[in-house]
Amino acid sequence: MSVSRPSDSTQKNSVFLSNLVEETLHGLSPIQTIMKMAEPAHIASLGIDPETMISFGGGWCNHTAPETLRSIYQKICSDRNQFHKSGRYSPIKGQLDCRTQLCAYEYRIFQVNHLLPDQILLGHSSTQLFHDILRVIANPSDPICLLDPTYANYMNAIKCALPSSPLRFLSVLDIDHWDYLVDEEATLEQFKQLCSDGVRVIVIPLPDNPTSQILPDSCVQGLYDILEDFKGFLVLDFAYKTLWFDKKPACFSWSPVDHPHGIFIHSNSKWLSSLGRRLGWIEADTHVIESMEKINESMLLSPDTMHSQALARFLQASLSDNSLVHYIDDIRKLYRKTASVLIRSIDKELGWSYLSPQGGLYTCCPTPKHQKARAFVEDVLTQTGVLLIPGDGFGPSMKHAVRISYGPLCYDHDLIIEGIERVAQYLGTSS
Repeated sequence: MSVSRPSDSTQKNSVFLSNLVEETLHGLSPIQTIMKMAEPAHIASLGIDPETMISFGGGWCNHTAPETLRSIYQKICSDRNQFHKSGRYSPIKGQLDCRTQLCAYEYRIFQVNHLLPDQILLGHSSTQLFHDILRVIANPSDPICLLDPTYANYMNAIKCALPSSPLRFLSVLDIDHWDYLVDEEATLEQFKQLCSDGVRVIVIPLPDNPTSQILPDSCVQGLYDILEDFKGFLVLDFAYKTLWFDKKPACFSWSPVDHPHGIFIHSNSKWLSSLGRRLGWIEADTHVIESMEKINESMLLSPDTMHSQALARFLQASLSDNSLVHYIDDIRKLYRKTASVLIRSIDKELGWSYLSPQGGLYTCCPTPKHQKARAFVEDVLTQTGVLLIPGDGFGPSMKHAVRISYGPLCYDHDLIIEGIERVAQYLGTSS
């Protein structure tokens, strides 16, 4: 398609960028909006002292990384030879010792049987891996299915990887009663119809972002069975896999051997509090992994060697002395307690409906009086110095809702209580 260029007389210094960025990705994405809202400069521009702001906006954890992991990085950096080796290329698929230790981790923590190193590929992050896996399992213009609501960054990633692919949403939130997956049978029937209309891929985070809900085992299995019939893929995003609160989901123990139509995306970001130490991995059938190597070669060349070395050594040490089991259990308890502090505060001070977290870092609430999410959030921020996140970037069902993150405040429960009290006082609902 030809591009209409403006005359030199009107834009002498203009540059011409791709239709992808000028049209498909035009304007701020939901994730850009969320990140920019929390920037100190933006907060200060509203006349709010960033030091006194209370943020429920961050989609990140804040617990302390294991001390063993920190000491391993220290040893790598303090040893001249080890540090030198950490600067070498790793294989395109990732270092074998790291992939081997990941198999041991999955077996010990989640009882994943039969997982082999050749069914694992390391990458820069789950974000990069998701973008690239789309191009392995779908063609341009193939429809991609997401839950409604779901993680805001999926939409833009799909636009980048498959610009002509339409989005299809599988609704799981009853906005009238603020309830999750009210009718499982109807949901599965709806998905079967979507597959009949061309869908071959659905992406599901477990636990979910933004709702912190976990689909029932029967629903996940039902979705998988449908996709198996249609020769498609169930992509499970396990970024929050270690943060389940009660019953461990059955799919946490799935392996590519038993579920070849499943693709499981992992990240170090949340469970090891390594948001900035970017490393992720995919578990999938060997044919998928071999295909991902072709993409990794061009997009990444090789995953980070130092992070891979550190992770392999950490897993070997912490699995041997059983400290990893205790670490994960402690972190789960920390976030479950933090979630309960938030929920009790909402009940006491606001009286809002909410989704009770089953894991992860969030809850979602409808805005009072059906107000539009972004206007409501900006008003509350300006008047109270409390940052919530507008829900409209997470799917059609969240246009009149907010996401509230308790992740950054896992050690600051008093700030959770104070933040909800500030909002309640402004809205006139304070007890």
